[in-house]
Amino acid sequence: MAKKQIVAGLSGLLNAAPTATTAQAPATEAAEDRGRKTVLSFSVDETTAENIRYIAYYDRKKLSAVITEALARYIEDWTPAPQEKPRKL
Repeated sequence: MAKKQIVAGLSGLLNAAPTATTAQAPATEAAEDRGRKTVLSFSVDETTAENIRYIAYYDRKKLSAVITEALARYIEDWTPAPQEKPRKL
């Protein structure tokens, strides 16, 4: 008898409709975020990795946010050498 009650209780939990207190992001925003990101893999020296982790911890940001911000600043400040023809990015 106890087994039937447990199964009924679990079924009720698994089939329960989400309540108003459940915080869910809108589906369109989540889909847009997934579409704009690319996964990259690269190697950096240990000191640079430690510094990035320290900055992320100190600023309370994710590692990916710190790296994205640093790369965005680099791209903004970058100019090609005078002898090179700039290419379209």
